[in-house]
Amino acid sequence: MVKVYKSEAGKERVLRSYNKLLLEYWPAEMQELKLATKYGITHCITAGNPANPPLMLLHGVGDNSAVMWMLNIRELAQYYYCIAVDTLGGPGKSIPNGNYTKQSFNQVDWINEIADQLRLGRFYLAGVSNGAYMAYNYTINESGRVINTVCMEGGMVSSPLKAMVRTLMMMFPEILVPTHRNLLKVARKLSSPASGLFDHHPEVGEHLVLLMKNHNQQAMFVHKLQLYDKAQAVAVRDKLYFLLGDYKLEHKREFTAILEDGGFHYTVIPDAGHGINHEQPERINRELIGFLKDHIAN
Repeated sequence: MVKVYKSEAGKERVLRSYNKLLLEYWPAEMQELKLATKYGITHCITAGNPANPPLMLLHGVGDNSAVMWMLNIRELAQYYYCIAVDTLGGPGKSIPNGNYTKQSFNQVDWINEIADQLRLGRFYLAGVSNGAYMAYNYTINESGRVINTVCMEGGMVSSPLKAMVRTLMMMFPEILVPTHRNLLKVARKLSSPASGLFDHHPEVGEHLVLLMKNHNQQAMFVHKLQLYDKAQAVAVRDKLYFLLGDYKLEHKREFTAILEDGGFHYTVIPDAGHGINHEQPERINRELIGFLKDHIAN
């Protein structure tokens, strides 16, 4: 069985913080669901009127739903029935079982199970970082179920090792001595200083530090990556919209080259980095709602 947290005590600290974020930032009518899937218990948070169009939200590799969408969810829930999924293997409330292995786990199949249990026919998708990859990957494999998808600071993957090394380099040297102060520096280095994120919302930084200290990141290695196939992606191009932060945009040249070459629709958001939806929540909500509403793909 995959161990998601390094210790039970660390898990308890993370979940206390998780629940505090739900209480302080999420709509009062939100609900927490536990869905029994082939690969384990998948925890989802729903918000908004179930009669509204469904929007599935996917978080990043070392995040969870509570922190990922805390600054966006109140507005999004006015327009959509939001389903924020805690990724299996991530530091949230989902609990993998013995089928969650690199040999047997199928990410698309898992998302289909979630959608089936919630009786979603066609739905919208949005994700950040690794969640953007998951949203993109699901869209190219199950385009008939997806209306439109917004990918923030991620999407198609062409050189996974190079991307991982670049991210690790951004964390040096602080990650070598993982004190609270150094881990907070790591979080700050991924975001644009112009956004003032951690000054306006220090609780975001505190929760991210908790996750970095207590999450067993190897639990996410079970998720296999499907490399970019231009023909496959271009076939669903009109369903996809990519949002990138302008901070350290030069490090994203390979990704923007793919977007340009394939004719994909994308926008660069000023004063935003990898934590794009935290750093510019109002702008991201406008972009997301505008695209999903105005670009209805068949």
